[in-house]
Amino acid sequence: MMNEMWVKLVVGLIFVGYTSYTTYKSIRLFITFQKKFSNFKEVHKDYTTYIDNKILCIASGVLSGFSFVMAYYCFIHPENEQQFYVVMAYLCIGIIFVGLAFETYVRKRCFFIEEGIFYVDKIYRFRVMVRFEQKKRSLFRNVRVLMADGEKFEVSHKLGVKLEECAKTRRSKKKNKQK
Repeated sequence: MMNEMWVKLVVGLIFVGYTSYTTYKSIRLFITFQKKFSNFKEVHKDYTTYIDNKILCIASGVLSGFSFVMAYYCFIHPENEQQFYVVMAYLCIGIIFVGLAFETYVRKRCFFIEEGIFYVDKIYRFRVMVRFEQKKRSLFRNVRVLMADGEKFEVSHKLGVKLEECAKTRRSKKKNKQK
């Protein structure tokens, strides 16, 4: 009896601890984004906002709420001897969806200024964007943006196409100015 209790405690701590840590990292990214974005707004008053697929953030929030409700329901209605693991699974899924909601809120927003973009926590200049690689991953298509200094970041396909278009437009404007 005591052995089973220790196993449940250890397994529960490991899973809830790991999912809580990943969610903590997502919330910390969100807080960093908010601080740097407020600084960005003070300096750049003429930015335009691009939000790619708001539904993912909303769906993550709804699914986290559903998971927590299911965890509560399974907790108060014990129907089998695996109740602890079912409740823990719903709890961990809910925690993951909370982190995912914060993560998608940050990663699905981009703010355009004339010379570049503000994405996640920094400004990327169009003149430093060297190449746009199309990536096909399982269900979603992404674009990897390679910078001149070797840095790279990945964005959704729609945002990547828009970035490539803006970078080309910026370069053509610069060439026309020089002539």
